[in-house]
Order: sequence, then C-alpha cells, then structure tokens
Amino acid sequence: MRSLKKRPRADTIANQERKGRSRPGRHIYFALLVVFSFAVANYVWGDLVMLRGGGLVLRDKTVIAATFVARVAKVDVSEGQTVGEGDTLLRIESTEVLERLAELSIRQAELAQQAATFQLRSAVARQLLPLAARRETETSKVLVRFDDMSDRGLLTSTRYEEALRANFNARQDRVKLATETETLAAQISALEEARADAARAVADLMSHYAGGVIRAPAGGTVGARVPSIGSVFRAGDPILSVYSGEAYVLTYLPRRYLLPIEAGMEVTVSSGRHRSDGVITDILPVSDALPREFQNTFKPRDRNQLARIRLADPGVFPVYEKVEIRCKSYLPWPLSEQKARPPQDETWTGAGDGAPDTGAEAERRHAAAMASPE
Repeated sequence: MRSLKKRPRADTIANQERKGRSRPGRHIYFALLVVFSFAVANYVWGDLVMLRGGGLVLRDKTVIAATFVARVAKVDVSEGQTVGEGDTLLRIESTEVLERLAELSIRQAELAQQAATFQLRSAVARQLLPLAARRETETSKVLVRFDDMSDRGLLTSTRYEEALRANFNARQDRVKLATETETLAAQISALEEARADAARAVADLMSHYAGGVIRAPAGGTVGARVPSIGSVFRAGDPILSVYSGEAYVLTYLPRRYLLPIEAGMEVTVSSGRHRSDGVITDILPVSDALPREFQNTFKPRDRNQLARIRLADPGVFPVYEKVEIRCKSYLPWPLSEQKARPPQDETWTGAGDGAPDTGAEAERRHAAAMASPE
C-alpha cells in the first residue's frame, strides 16, 4: 500500500517571520495632523508675528453731483474711459433752471422799469425844486408886507389868511420836492444794486448751468457707474465719478502685531492676480471699522488704525480692489523674481555633451589637442 502524506497539525504551526510592509496611510495621517496643527497655530497666533492686513486700492475721487433736478440728454463717456480736464462727459436738461432763469430775467426787467420811473421822478423834482424855493421866497416877502399892512389896519383878515396859506403851501412844496429828491436818490442807488445782483445771479446761474454741458473737473478715469439717457437726478444725487492721480492703498493695520509698524516700512501688496511692492508713507491718526469684505464671521467687528501705502507700480491694480498686505520678504523666492546673473563669455566648441564651454576651457582643450601625437 502507498502511504498517505502526513499533514501538519493545525495546532502546531511553526512561527514565521512577517514581512515588513510600508503603511502610507500612517504617514498621510501624520502629515495631515501636522498641517492642521500649523493651520490652527497660524489662525490663533499668526497675527502676532506676521504682518497681515487688508486694504483697498483707491485714487483721488471727484464726484459730479446734481445741484438741481436734471434729466440726462446725452452721454459722451463710458465706464473706465480715460478723460482729460475739461472734456465733455454728458449733457443734461433742467426745466427748473430754465424757469429760474426766466424769473430772474423778468425780475431784471421789473427792476429796470422801477429804476427808470424813479429816475424820471427824481429829474422832475430836481427841476421843480428851484421854482418851489423861489415861490417860497416870494410868498415870504408878500407875507412880510402883509404883516406891516395888518399892523396899520390896512388889510383884512381874509386876505391875511390867504397870504399865510400861500406861504405855507409854497414851503410845503419845497420841502416835499427836496425830501423826494433825496429819497429817490437812495431808492435809485438801492435799485441799481438790486439790478447788479440780479444780473450777477443770472450770469452765475448761466455759467453754472453752462447750457447743460458737464465737463470733467480733472483728468482721470471715469467710474463704474455711468448714467443712461433719460435718467433723472434730484439735487444732491451723484451722477458719476472721476478718479484722478496715482493709485494708493488705504490699509487697516492689525491690532495684535507685536513688532513696530512705522512710516517707510516696505510691504508687499497682493490681490491674488497681481502683486506689487509698496512703502507705508503715512500712518493716519484715525481708525475706522473694517469693511464687510474684511470681517471675520467668527470674530466681533473691529476698528483698526488706517495707513496709506504708496505703490511701486500704481497701474497694476484697479480702483477699489481688495488687496492683502504682507511684510516684504527678502528671501530668494520665487526664483522667477530673482535678478538674472550677467552672462559669462562663452565659446562654442562642439565638444562634450553639447554644453558651451567658457573661453578658458576652450583654450585648454585646444592646447591639449596640439600637444597630443597624431
């Protein structure tokens, strides 16, 4: 018979060395744990040692607002267009201004008519005043003679009363004419001043209205909001804005930063797409609440001190773009930003792996080739 193969017992398995296997999951776990710990530490204590702040890119803003009810009749610019000082921006129409001009013109005509009337009366009074004075003198002489005749009993009381009444009327007319002459002179002077004020008001209003043409007060860039034809604006409503001057950053300084922040400090301004160096020029003695885009949902609303940053390249960022401020780093990173080294003198020999050799290396190779036997 053929013997059966002996099978090993299940309870007597020999010890075997297990083969070591790498566990990448453990390394990934520890790496994620380290990254999470660093992120938490950076969130809690990062502001203490790293300068991190937010800001807005601004330019000098000139707001063109309506000073009266106006309707836009024509628009000559578009959003972001570059304009020069005095260029036509748009044309407006205002019935309110036209009505005001008509009222002032009517008022001017009325004042001119009154002034003409007063001048006529003044001229008449000046002409009659000498005659009235002469009449008063003559009646006074007659009254003196009547007094003498009345003392001698040669004059009746009726005639004497008539002489007194004539003298009184003559003196009254002279006084009226003299007073009217002085009063009319003062009234004419006041009317001339009123006419001058009305003419000045008409000229100022016409100059302010300028036929409805609105021009750029300064050269710059038109803002993002440009009215449409037919839009109506009330007094005080902004119509459009013009941004002039170089761009700068108004930043909100962090409150927890332990290192000093001074004017002249170099920083880096970044918006994600663009980046530029800058210098803190002014640390303003005012603070303001952080805008909504800089607020943290899990932190209370803060008020930070303001600072102004001058950009090395003002044309990189658009107006009102949100940027981040960091302390300028002097490390050679990224490599693309390092200054290129000046090229060395190289001579192509065609030897080796195809890389060019320097002039000294080429001479050494040439000398070695000349010294070697053929």
